[in-house]
Formats: sequence, structure tokens, C-alpha cells
Amino acid sequence: MKILDGKLAAQAVKVKLKIAVEKLKAEGKKVPHLAAILIGDNGASATYVAAKVKACEETGFISTRRLFRHFAHF
Repeated sequence: MKILDGKLAAQAVKVKLKIAVEKLKAEGKKVPHLAAILIGDNGASATYVAAKVKACEETGFISTRRLFRHFAHF
């Protein structure tokens, strides 16, 4: 049985995505865009979204993050 190195595999996928996004940009096409909406003040959710935003930066995706604290209790 072969053991998969998850970090290495993830990095390879990110490299392929970055190349594909650079190609889209060069062709004048739209690039992927992640829009994350956080409702309330949940630390675990904020950490999760921060990791996704970082992944977007690494691959050339656009990301938008919005936080709405006032809707936590409706």
C-alpha cells in the first residue's frame, strides 16, 4: 500500500490551479472568485474563512469576505 502525502498533493493541485488562473487572466477571461459571508462572531468560522482566503491568494483567485455581526441573534 502506498501512503499519500496530503500536503504534497495539495501543493501540486494549487500549482496547477495557479497556472490555470494565470492563463485565464492572460486571455482576458474571468477568474474564479470566492465570496464568503460571515454572520456573527464565530471564531472557528473566521479561521476557516481565513484559510480559504489564503488559498485564494496562493492560487490567484479573487476573494471577498464580509462580516455581519449585527445579525447574530435574529
